[in-house]
Amino acid sequence: MPGSLSNIIRSPDTPALLRGEIWVSPDVLAAAGLDQGPKGLIRFASSVGANICFLHWPESAMASDLNELVALAQTADLECGLTLNGPFQRLTLTNNVLDLLQELHRDPPRLEALLAREMDDIVETFDLLKGSEIKLIMITEDVAYTGGLYFSPEVFRRLLVPFYRSLVNQFCSTRVALGWHSDGDVLPLLPDLVECGLRFFSLEQESVDLLKFKQTYRSRVSLVGGIRAAWFAGQSLNPDDRRHCLLEIETLIKEGGLILASSCGLYSPAFLPNLKQIYLLTENLISSSA
Repeated sequence: MPGSLSNIIRSPDTPALLRGEIWVSPDVLAAAGLDQGPKGLIRFASSVGANICFLHWPESAMASDLNELVALAQTADLECGLTLNGPFQRLTLTNNVLDLLQELHRDPPRLEALLAREMDDIVETFDLLKGSEIKLIMITEDVAYTGGLYFSPEVFRRLLVPFYRSLVNQFCSTRVALGWHSDGDVLPLLPDLVECGLRFFSLEQESVDLLKFKQTYRSRVSLVGGIRAAWFAGQSLNPDDRRHCLLEIETLIKEGGLILASSCGLYSPAFLPNLKQIYLLTENLISSSA
């Protein structure tokens, strides 16, 4: 397969291209008449011309189920990755972010205990995933917004970086690569994340200069991105938009393997026509990256 995931993991500086969204809304799947679970995601990815599909844990609760889904994806000529919520992200699913940040200042040990409980659950999940055929796991951890971080880099280093490092060490003897996603301006956190061994990064290019990031860390990182949120919004891409879009994507590919995706995710059926346009624009890039 052109630009296969294994090649990108093995040779991150070699130009290569895969296409696939790390998050697709159930509304998008429903509008396409597809099941809103992992099988629907696989069929959707195949139907729009993607060549990697990201499944979401815990929609498949056992590694054996996950292997069946990976086999289904491979039958559709798709690579397969997995997204998994990090400890802070898991807390935000049941707690207001502002409440959590207030708790961090009011009673740090209590928040740390909550995070530790989530970390224990994630470690158990990773133990299961060692028996799967997944090659890439993206940890999703929204810890910022456009204006900056939810908490200081020092707090981040103390609360979360050691945990990420332990996960990387847990998989260091396997062929599985680990990645990280966050919205917002996370630039101050990136050196620590690269240093602890995370290799794939899904970042908002409206907040982080992806090209500079890749050129700084070279073979230590691979990008999951390249589609700006603005390219999804509004009307069909005009000729100037298409030229600009293609130029940006080509520039990123020249620096090494790229999984072309948005950071915002495909959360509206209205985004689908422009996604298909972007995929059509990149057809020749897939051929030339083979």
